[in-house]
Amino acid sequence: MEYFVICLVAFIGSGLTFFSGFGLGTLLLPVFGIFFPIELAIALTAIVHFLNNLFKLALVGNKAHKQTLLSFGIPSVVAAFAGAYALRYLSNLEPLFEYQMMDHHFAVLPIKFC
Repeated sequence: MEYFVICLVAFIGSGLTFFSGFGLGTLLLPVFGIFFPIELAIALTAIVHFLNNLFKLALVGNKAHKQTLLSFGIPSVVAAFAGAYALRYLSNLEPLFEYQMMDHHFAVLPIKFC
C-alpha cells in the first residue's frame, strides 16, 4: 500500500506542477518523509524532480528561451550543490538533546530541527 501511495502522490504532483512549474517538493517531500528517513526522502524527491524535468524538457524544451534557461539553470545547479553539502553537514551533527518518555528513547537532531 505504501508503494501505491508514494507513486500516486508523485504522479499527481508531477501533473499538477507541469502547468505551474513549481510545488512538486512541497507536495512530495512530506509524503516521502512519512515513509523514509528525512535524508532519503530528500534524495528521492530530488530524483523525482530530475525525472519530471527531463519529461518537461522532452515535451516543451524546444520552445524554451535559452537565455532565461541559463539565467535560472546555472544558479539552481550551484544552489543544489550547496544544499547537498548543507544536508550532509547537518546529518553528521550530534543530537541537540535527548530524552526518554514511557520507556522510549528520543533524540532531536539538527536536520529535523532546522
